[in-house]
Amino acid sequence: MIAWIVASLVVASLAARVDARATPGATRAAKCDGPYWPLKSFSDPARKTVKVEPPATTTIEAIVARGRPQPTPARRKTPYQRRTWEVVASVDSYRMDHNELRLVLFDHGAYMNAVVPAPACLPAKARERAAMTAVWNKFVTRCGHPTEEWQPLGAVAYVRGVGFWNNSTGGRGMAPNGAELHPLTSFRAVAGC
Repeated sequence: MIAWIVASLVVASLAARVDARATPGATRAAKCDGPYWPLKSFSDPARKTVKVEPPATTTIEAIVARGRPQPTPARRKTPYQRRTWEVVASVDSYRMDHNELRLVLFDHGAYMNAVVPAPACLPAKARERAAMTAVWNKFVTRCGHPTEEWQPLGAVAYVRGVGFWNNSTGGRGMAPNGAELHPLTSFRAVAGC
């Protein structure tokens, strides 16, 4: 009897580990927080001030040329943060990063990150919640399942998201000024996925 109970516990433990890998972010939703999380999840008090449609069409090079605000805004107060932007870019690589799908975008010698939170991390009040969930599902279904390790991709896509200033100054594919598209509200691959 004791052997059967131990065996049942081992099987249950293994099943939980498999489920956690199958749905990244879903089992770790409690860790979806931090001082910038309301901005990252489009659930901040100023979310309704963002001009979502039509997006401003731009380039990564133009976004990277913007001046970095000092200090990094923890509230939505710059013009860059108050609209959605769309770029056409190569998706160089991607990975799961703290319950978010992080993409490295590249175009004409410039890099930047684009990010979408895991659907399990999106609060009910998040603006464009359905759109962010659709981005996640489309990417995972068509382009690849993210892991915590960087994976190459090489897809070309129209990528749309809200302007965000990351307070970090380094990291793979990060724009030197900290600009990101975060969260993504649309992802349309035209090649490579």
